[in-house]
Amino acid sequence: MDEGAPIEIANDDPLWNQAIQDVNAWRGACLQHFSAAEAAVTETLLLLKAIPGRGETVRLRHLIGQRFDDLSKLIEAEGAFAQEGKAAAKALSDLRTLEGLRSFLAHGQAKIALERTGKWIVILRHVSIRGQQAERLMLLFEQAEAEERLADLKRKSQKLCSVLGNFRRIVKS
Repeated sequence: MDEGAPIEIANDDPLWNQAIQDVNAWRGACLQHFSAAEAAVTETLLLLKAIPGRGETVRLRHLIGQRFDDLSKLIEAEGAFAQEGKAAAKALSDLRTLEGLRSFLAHGQAKIALERTGKWIVILRHVSIRGQQAERLMLLFEQAEAEERLADLKRKSQKLCSVLGNFRRIVKS
């Protein structure tokens, strides 16, 4: 095969191609909602860090899980911003119940199957290293369950973004 030869689709079944597009769209929409929440958390940490007298304890770390942890500590009951951060603490905690999904979406390999009804099933496999050992995990979603998970993620992400926006306005004033 020479370099200019196009990749041929082994199965040009429209139902199959639609399932592939739908799974990729679902995955992308989920990642977009995680990204919006991550941006809101990062912007919040940047603002808190800049507050004279209170921002010295704010950490600005690289990994998003670390930033979620850092913001949680700042707005929990004993945190430096606990009083203003009660609603934000709840919204962040709610979103974090879905945090494990993010790694599968961003780093997992997907395998798609179709039911006879045309509904898709996606199997996401993720390999990570924990304590010098491979950790191999798998998630499986039927289409209806995946759509419910997306709706839940969207709701929780939008809530967190809204609450953190309000929190930033309160802290800034």
